[in-house]
Amino acid sequence: MRKILVGAMAALLLIVSLAPAAFAQDANRLSQLKISIWPEYDTPTVLVLLDGTLADKTNLPRSVSLLIPSNANLTVTTWENADGSLAPEQPNQSVDAGDGFTRVTFTINQPNYHVEYYHDLLKGAPDKSMDWQFKSATPVDQVLLEVQQPLKATNFVLTPTTSTTRTDASGFKYYSYQFANVTTGQVLTTQAKYTKSDPNPSFQAPPSSQLPSSSASAPTTTSTASSSNDNLLLLAGLVGLGLIVILGIFVYQQRSRAVEELTANKMSPRQFQRQRRRARGTEGATVFCTKCGNPLGPDDNFCPKCGAQRRVV
Repeated sequence: MRKILVGAMAALLLIVSLAPAAFAQDANRLSQLKISIWPEYDTPTVLVLLDGTLADKTNLPRSVSLLIPSNANLTVTTWENADGSLAPEQPNQSVDAGDGFTRVTFTINQPNYHVEYYHDLLKGAPDKSMDWQFKSATPVDQVLLEVQQPLKATNFVLTPTTSTTRTDASGFKYYSYQFANVTTGQVLTTQAKYTKSDPNPSFQAPPSSQLPSSSASAPTTTSTASSSNDNLLLLAGLVGLGLIVILGIFVYQQRSRAVEELTANKMSPRQFQRQRRRARGTEGATVFCTKCGNPLGPDDNFCPKCGAQRRVV
């Protein structure tokens, strides 16, 4: 019993020691993040789209946070539905994060979120340049960074260079980079240079009077407790379970001893020793009365049934 108690305590210590390391993983880690950079797409500025996928797809709805440049114009914060459509725009909270960045927080009901913002980065004309950077607010397993070349741009050059390109059906050419295991606070950068004399963007948005009106409002969501609180509750539950197991073993051990002592007190020393020997299986072969055949105990000199004297072998 002592070995069992020691083993249970060792298991509890192992749980307590390993749990902090396991819970140290950022619950907001992304398995994938696609960053799309579209210079002069529908405005003279740069449109940036962020599409992130949570690694932990539980505890939804939940809050997510990301960093955008402080002088950027945030336009969309929402999530992507299972069918690929976007939910209505969600309310967000913005807090200065320092170093020229703003932390944006909003609630999502699905593991995929979508964010859009405009950033006035372009300099010069007709030879233009753009220095862009992204600071990760969470760890990301895989980042895909894609830069779109404006339709009427020439001499398009990126630094660092990349040979991975594609062209879509609309004639846009895309240059892409991939980054693995991006850490919290890591900064990704790229620089673009090109020539474009036409001041108009690649895509002309229709006038606001021609846009369809929408009366749909963003649904009200109830955010759950933060993942860090969930982790603390889980750790407390594991510790409590371990303590209950140890307490149960201790009570069982003490009760077994008490029952054994009580049994010993109610029996004569000879009866107690006889029971101990029987429990341990140390008794010899069974002896029977030569007169009536009744089994005799090791200390029975006379048959308890017929009274015949035990025959000495």
